Amino acid sequence: MFTDIHSHVIWGVDDGAETAEETFGMLKAAVADGIDTIICTPHMTPGVYEFPEEDFQAHFREASEFIETEGLNLKLLQGAEILYTDSTPRLLREGKIPTLAGSRFAMIEFSPTHSKEFIFNALQKVAGTGLVPVVAHMERYPAIGKIDEARELKRRFGALIQINARSLTRKQPFFRRKFFDALFTEGICDFIATDTHAMEGRETCMTAGMKIAEEKYGAECARRLETAARGIIRI
Repeated sequence: MFTDIHSHVIWGVDDGAETAEETFGMLKAAVADGIDTIICTPHMTPGVYEFPEEDFQAHFREASEFIETEGLNLKLLQGAEILYTDSTPRLLREGKIPTLAGSRFAMIEFSPTHSKEFIFNALQKVAGTGLVPVVAHMERYPAIGKIDEARELKRRFGALIQINARSLTRKQPFFRRKFFDALFTEGICDFIATDTHAMEGRETCMTAGMKIAEEKYGAECARRLETAARGIIRI
């Protein structure tokens, strides 16, 4: 069974699920995909856009009640995918932005247009709060798309790296494949997650992604990835 640390399964709060029915379908799909724990990570942009906290909590309760009613083997936890802004470090220190399942890990997202300097400066500031930054879907950022940059952000800031399962299932250009191979063979990638947003188009594919990771990089790699995800919810 898998732990999914990145999911937009809660409806009506971001660009993820749009209706309660879609949330319920996505929950069933997650169970069918071998997932037994989901950290719900709606998009948050601190200090720029107000997050609909009341809606999130109400819809989270709906989803939890659906799981109980249906008898699904699934646990929901709360977190956030935080688009880095100047307000992020302060609000993290003040406990006003959720970490992953209340742990010391904070999932940080960047724009594909952000520079390496911007990203490294942001990770340094997040690490300065005493939290561990988890870089969401690192494969999306051209500025840190080389293996040397991945090594550097881990060495300098203690950052962890999450890759979307879907990126493993898709055919990648030659140099991107080389980058992925190094991420996994060197143990630089810490997590695979679904980043699921919908029933179709951005549906869950954890089993497929983990199977490819195991086939290409070995059973020990797959075990390490799942152990790391489980570790978040135990802290």
